[in-house]
Amino acid sequence: MNFIHTSVTYGDSTQKLSKVLAERRDECILAVKIGGGRTKQHGEDRLKETFEALKVDHIEIAELPINANDFPEAMAPGGAYEAFLDAKELGLIDHIGITGHDIDFLNAAIKTDRFSNVIAPYNYIANKAEEELFSTARRLEIGIIAMKVLGVGGIPEVREALRYVWEGDVDTSLVGMRNLQEVEMNVEVANLSEPLKADERELLKETAERIKREGRLKFSGRITKSHAEGVTRVILSNVRT
Repeated sequence: MNFIHTSVTYGDSTQKLSKVLAERRDECILAVKIGGGRTKQHGEDRLKETFEALKVDHIEIAELPINANDFPEAMAPGGAYEAFLDAKELGLIDHIGITGHDIDFLNAAIKTDRFSNVIAPYNYIANKAEEELFSTARRLEIGIIAMKVLGVGGIPEVREALRYVWEGDVDTSLVGMRNLQEVEMNVEVANLSEPLKADERELLKETAERIKREGRLKFSGRITKSHAEGVTRVILSNVRT
C-alpha cells in the first residue's frame, strides 16, 4: 500500500502523517481532500492550511469536496477551483480531483473535463456508481476511487465486501483501518486472486436487501449499525493499489 488519503478535517490524521512523511515522503502517493469552499480565497486558505499541517511542499492529488449547489460558484472565475489550478501551475499539486456523495451530480461534474479523478461512494449495498458514473469516467479517462467501501464500519461480510469493490471497475479504494490487525486482514484479502463465487454474491445481495429494508443505507453510502452493534467511527483511510 502506497496511496494515502487524508484531510485536515479527519481529526489529527494530518498531524500523525506529517511525522512519517518527514522521512518517507517519496514512498507514497498523497491524495488530500481539501475543503476549498466556493471562492478562490477559501481555496487558497485551505491549501495553505493543508500544506502546513502535513509539512510538505507537494501533493500528488488535491481533491475538491463539492456539491451541486456550490459547484457553479466554485468553478467560475474567482472560484475555489481557480486556486487549485494556480497551485497546479506552480507545481504544488499534480492532479485535481473531485469528491462528493451524490452520484448523479458527480456524473455530471466530471463531464466538464476539469478533473483527473473522482472519489465516489461504492460498496455492495450503495452501488449506484455502477449504473453510469463508472462508464462516464472510463470514457473520459478519469480515475475512479471508491469510498465508503465498508459503509463507515457498518457493513457486514467485510472480506466479501472488499472483494466486491476490488472486482468492480475502480482504480483504487479508501478503506478505513483502526489498527494493525485490520491492515493485515485487508492486505490478506487484497492478495486473494479468486473472484467472488456465485453463492458469495448471492449472500451479499440478500444482505444488501435486508439493510435497505431496515432503512440503514444513508445517502452518503454510509451504513448505520444497530444499537446493539454500536457505531464505528473511521477517521484515517488507507487504500489498496
